[in-house]
Amino acid sequence: METIMTELVLFTPTEKKKCPAKIEWSQKDDGDCEKIRVSVTLDGVCYFGDGKDYMWADAFADLQRNLPSNVSLACCMTCRHGNMCPFGNEPRQLFCTKDLTITDKDDMIALFEAEDAFGKREVLADAYCNDFEYQSDNCYTYNDYLFCLQS
Repeated sequence: METIMTELVLFTPTEKKKCPAKIEWSQKDDGDCEKIRVSVTLDGVCYFGDGKDYMWADAFADLQRNLPSNVSLACCMTCRHGNMCPFGNEPRQLFCTKDLTITDKDDMIALFEAEDAFGKREVLADAYCNDFEYQSDNCYTYNDYLFCLQS
């Protein structure tokens, strides 16, 4: 089991809070994710999200479902600009497109063919920046988080 200690940003009804978090995962012999757990502590209470998806989208979605209904997780995994690579990702790896409008998977393919997105755009799934915007059905994001959340 591998572990990363980090912080996650949570929006509560009254404030934006950086909260201590832990990401734990294990991999099968073939490299696929066996299980993932994302946990965050808010006001002394620990909330968990579990999953098995290699890109961890299901664990972040499960965490959001387990948080109080008036608290929202804000990180690159939940952001409309946090896209996956159409050619494959490492766990925790996303690519920021806050300066572009992505309308479909072909836009992401074209982006990776046109530039070194691995060097220029790489972000961590649990990171947060001031350009954060939630994913929605109104804007395309090449990322499974919203699908997992709505499933």
